[in-house]
Amino acid sequence: MKKFLRNFQPEPINYGNAGHAFYDVMKWVQANRPKSKPNIIMPSYIPGKLYRFVMAAGYETKFYDVSTQLDFSVDEIRGLIDDQTQMVFAVHFFGVPVDMEPLKNLTSELDVFLMEDCSHTMDSHLNGKTLGTTGDFTIFSIRKMLQFHCGGFLILNNKPWPFQPSTTKKVKSLLTGYHLLGSRIKYKLNHYNRGKNVLQKTTIPVIGYIDYDEEQTVTVKRMDRLLNWLYPTIDLEKITLKRRENVGYLWNHIDDLESFTPIGFDRLSQTKIDAHNTTSSANSDQKKYQLIEGYVPFSLPILTPPYSRNFIQQELLSKGIICYIGWTEAPFGLEGFPGTEQLQMRLLELPIHHHINQAQLDIMADCLNSLEIPEIIDTYSIKAGSEESIF
Repeated sequence: MKKFLRNFQPEPINYGNAGHAFYDVMKWVQANRPKSKPNIIMPSYIPGKLYRFVMAAGYETKFYDVSTQLDFSVDEIRGLIDDQTQMVFAVHFFGVPVDMEPLKNLTSELDVFLMEDCSHTMDSHLNGKTLGTTGDFTIFSIRKMLQFHCGGFLILNNKPWPFQPSTTKKVKSLLTGYHLLGSRIKYKLNHYNRGKNVLQKTTIPVIGYIDYDEEQTVTVKRMDRLLNWLYPTIDLEKITLKRRENVGYLWNHIDDLESFTPIGFDRLSQTKIDAHNTTSSANSDQKKYQLIEGYVPFSLPILTPPYSRNFIQQELLSKGIICYIGWTEAPFGLEGFPGTEQLQMRLLELPIHHHINQAQLDIMADCLNSLEIPEIIDTYSIKAGSEESIF
């Protein structure tokens, strides 16, 4: 971890989570460069929690669409920027890297800040450049990438004014220790029981819809002493290698990559033919896929066939595998975001973190390989054109 952190100067500023760092930066920019109606340009595919932070900071939000391949149009973003824009927020969703350089050129030209969200990746690079070094400000999530219950940090690649975190409380070390111990016991049990969910601890988180009638508030917390001491000692190279291995394993063991489409697959993988094969066309099933260098994922996001996502999620859940479904609250009732609407209905995150064991990877692959998607679509009628109303 210390080797990775040396990519950044100055040193990272620790927070209770990455969202608190994001909120702090918005308040800091507005305090030092006040605007009457500050706005931020955000992707329409974000969790409700992040949207609440924007409202709590007193900003208006202008949304741009995110494609089903998790990239965006710089021209669309250009058209949204006005004299009240403080910053543009861009995300490497689920660890799938996007080229930030064109966006950085745009924000520099128009004198707005670029916030780079690396909450879904760590120790990644694209075109030889470390992710997180392009934005004026960057947030990372220790909670997500290192599998802790809290923790994040802020990188100020550009610091036009003095900065002081506004933290008023601290996450309790006792709470960190309790969750850390519990999660590690669960992972050990899963390992020894070959992926069987003996504790039956499989629940799907509540969707983060926003109550617009409530006043949005944020209590900014700093990282507790235990985690502050622990995370720099982590062997990050080992963790990133394991995550990459897990994604590669699933890619090579899911039979139908056309139906279960890994997002970003074309630009993140390289095809290799078995050296023993003499004709690739006769032995196409022997093709193996390798990840490109620098890709460190949070999860393996796939696009499921239309109207089948929730069924597949429940099938995996019945086998002890929790798969998240991104943010079904986005695009928050707004229209005109076709990419986000597809992601909202079809994205499924296969877990590939470093505590997932071989048996659990096999369970995921076997489940996807055994499903007959045409029968699923025929069995469940389409109601009101919404997947959420089907299952």
